[in-house]
Amino acid sequence: MIREQVFTYGEHQHGIGVLSEPVDTAESPIVVLLNAGLSHRAEPYRLNVLLARQLAKKGYISVRVDLSGKGDSPARSNLTNRESVALDWSFIKKSLEKLYGPRTLLIFGLCSGADNGIKICADDPMVKGLILLDPVSRQDSGFRKRDFINKITNPYKWMRLHRILLRRLGKKKSGENSLLSSPMDLRDEPNSQDMDRCFEGLVHKSGRVLAVFTSQALYHYNSEGQFAGAMGVDGLESIVEEVFWPNAKHIFPIEAHRNRLIEKAADWAAEHLEHFKRLNSQ
Repeated sequence: MIREQVFTYGEHQHGIGVLSEPVDTAESPIVVLLNAGLSHRAEPYRLNVLLARQLAKKGYISVRVDLSGKGDSPARSNLTNRESVALDWSFIKKSLEKLYGPRTLLIFGLCSGADNGIKICADDPMVKGLILLDPVSRQDSGFRKRDFINKITNPYKWMRLHRILLRRLGKKKSGENSLLSSPMDLRDEPNSQDMDRCFEGLVHKSGRVLAVFTSQALYHYNSEGQFAGAMGVDGLESIVEEVFWPNAKHIFPIEAHRNRLIEKAADWAAEHLEHFKRLNSQ
């Protein structure tokens, strides 16, 4: 049986979230589930709600939050996204420590939530686990070859070739490509230094990472093992589990895919629960 209650944080406790607690919280690590983009803390298709409850059943304290300017939390003015997220995180941590004391922290994030999770982890030694959906990935030496082979051997693309060409021609004439050339243009992605600090730090902290990639990531990721291998961080491959589901959509609108993701993340969390508990004292 899990318990749920309202969670507040911030200068005037205006930041809003929901806590899901297991029966015994004495040694439970804490998973903070971040918004993706401008989404409400429930996320599309209630993904964060369903996952938070499953994590609580596995023994984790989970809290799904609305960062400033998203969902039910009011926006801050005169701050960049990076500055606002960092300030939110400092208040979220303070509220969690007031409730539970110092704990091992994990972050779950989809898309821009994954970006924010990486940037937070790069600067916070208490973050020792990440569950990332479609995070930024560096390309390895085989990426372009795999991408080319996938394109020329995909019969569906050949069947749709005339429509693809017409659409691209229309975008070129309208100037649309100059406004938005890549899905990454919508994201405040971590820079190279953030990536290095985050994952070098996780290796040093004996952290753990689950990275899940969908069809949304095909423009920069196309093979299991690419994410950890291309980072070039010694020891990273031993702490990262990668999952590549190229048939799944970015926000998991199909229930079977969504259930598969929740089951995978919950099983991964259960597998590493005792490890994260041991890290509480480090």
